Formats: sequence, structure tokens, C-alpha cells
Amino acid sequence: MRRQATTLLVSALLAFVLALVATQLPVPYVRDVPGPVTDTLGSDRGKPLITIAHPTAAPEGRIFLVTVSEFGGPRRNISSLDVLLGWWNRSDAVIPRRLIYSDTQTPAQVNQQGTQQMMSSEETAKIAALRYLRYPLTPGVDVASVNAAALKGKLMTDDIIVGVDGVAVANRDALLKVTAAHKAGDQLTLNVVRGTTTLAVPVTLNPGQGGGGPTIGVGVFDTYTEPFAIDIKLANVVGPSAGTAFALGIIDKLSDGTLTGGRTIAVTGTIDENGIVGAIGGVVQKMAGARRAGATVFLLPKDNCAEALTAVPRGLRIVPLTTLVSAVDALKAIRAGSTNVPTCPAG
Repeated sequence: MRRQATTLLVSALLAFVLALVATQLPVPYVRDVPGPVTDTLGSDRGKPLITIAHPTAAPEGRIFLVTVSEFGGPRRNISSLDVLLGWWNRSDAVIPRRLIYSDTQTPAQVNQQGTQQMMSSEETAKIAALRYLRYPLTPGVDVASVNAAALKGKLMTDDIIVGVDGVAVANRDALLKVTAAHKAGDQLTLNVVRGTTTLAVPVTLNPGQGGGGPTIGVGVFDTYTEPFAIDIKLANVVGPSAGTAFALGIIDKLSDGTLTGGRTIAVTGTIDENGIVGAIGGVVQKMAGARRAGATVFLLPKDNCAEALTAVPRGLRIVPLTTLVSAVDALKAIRAGSTNVPTCPAG
């Protein structure tokens, strides 16, 4: 009898150890969980998230941008325990890694892409907000990076190229068309706007890589000059989904600060320069994070409604968006106590 008890005890201990070891085995999955929220009307790391070189109002409420935190990723496994916890928590998502990342992607590549998407969302948010408020804008090309050594100190990131040799260039394609008409070694003068200052910057064209046409030696994207500087500083967040929240924060600061009616709202959605709101990922995790942070209203792209309706947290009102105009109109209606506020269609 004693031998049987000892055998059972040893077997139980071995089973426990094996189960414990099994939970630590790495598996090719990604686990998404609710991430941090940040008030676009407030501060990040002790500094205002949105700074505007223009008279602004003191906002009454809060406009949260919401995020997703990811465990695992390209070439990174998570433990079996993480998978089990993710399946257990209703607000989490567990996804096979191969459905999100290819075997050739690296963490550095994914982070770089996400950072570029964030930078682009900041710029388009500024443009969309200023357009909504009817400020004058001039098209141009934003300098995202200065790659040619000869241009260091001459051009700076966020300089805006509005012309070449006195001829206006409205976008990246127009700039490339000008450089393609020249050869390496030719000299051009870039007409540049830096803040409120206009500069003439001489450049010498460089040979293109792989036999391509001559280049200036900068990375660029399409943008517009702004009537005054707007600076967005947000650390450790990548991707494009904060665009609509940025735009609403800018609008609230440049108007009377009453857009939220003193409420705590959360917003997600990409945005383009025309104010069109686009779908995002991780809406379930973002809703959960927003509610935990105290939000009572959640603005989201209309295309995310079906997914959102599967897991709306109690006490959170979801409002679908298609444009920046619809977002502002919805907030004004909520502030006024109107019953005519859009809702996600059931089914």
C-alpha cells in the first residue's frame, strides 16, 4: 500500500512538472492585449502631446487614443501559458504568427514600418484638422529624412519643399518628375519652407541606386505647409490608427475646448488628408483598454462595427465614423444630449 502511494505521489509530481514545462514551451503565436491609452489633450511623459504655436483653448474633457500591446511578433514566439491566458481573457486575441508576419520579416523592419505609419498619421491628422477648420494650406513635399551627407545642415526633417528653381511642386511625383529631367551632378535650387521662413537651398543631384534616375538624397512624403507649427510628440507607439484622435485633439484645442462636453471619450481610426476615417485592427482590445481608463464613449471606424459588437464593454457607448466631419458632429450631438447619434448596426 505504501509503495502504491509513493508511486501515485511521484507520478503526480512528474505530471505537474511536465505540465509546468509544457506551459513554458515556445509556440508561434501572437497575443494582443489592451494597451496603454493617452490623452491627446493632455501630456505624454510630462510634455504636452499636441503643441500648437497659436492661441488655443483649455479643453474640458479628454480624448483618448487607444493602443494594443503585442506579445510575440516576427521571429518571436510566446509561451504556451501566454496562449492559454489569451484564450481565457475575453479582451485578448491569440493569432497564429504566420497570419500576421512572414518568415522573412524582422522586428526592426516591422518597427520601422510602424514608425513611418505613425509619422504619416500625425501629418495627415494635422492637414485634416486644419482643412476642417478652414485654414489656408499650400501643397508641398515634407522632408522625412536627409540621407545625402552633403545636405546635412542644409535641409532638416520637416522642411517642406514647395518648388524647384522657382517652379512649384505640389507633391512627391512632381518633385520626381523634375529630378528625372536632369542628370547626376546637375545643380538645382530647392524652394523650402521651414516653419514660417522661406529658404533657397542649392543641391547637387546624386546618382540613383541600381541605375535609377538622379536623386536629391532625401526621403519625402506629400504634405502641406501649415499656417502655424503643430507638434505631436508620442513615444513608444507605432502604426496609423491614432490619426483620428490626433485630428480631434487639434480641432478641440483650436476651437473653444468644449468638443467633448467634459466627457472622457476614446477614439480610433486612421485618417487621410481629406478627413476620411479608415478601419483599424485590434478594436476589441482597444475598447477594453478605453473602458478600463474611464472612457464612456468610443468612436470607431464604421467598418469595424461588426467586430466591435461582439465584445462591447459594459458602460461604453460605441459610435461609428466615416469622416472627421461625422466625428465632430457626433461629439456635438452627444454634448447637446441629442438622441440622434449614430450607432453600429446590429447583425
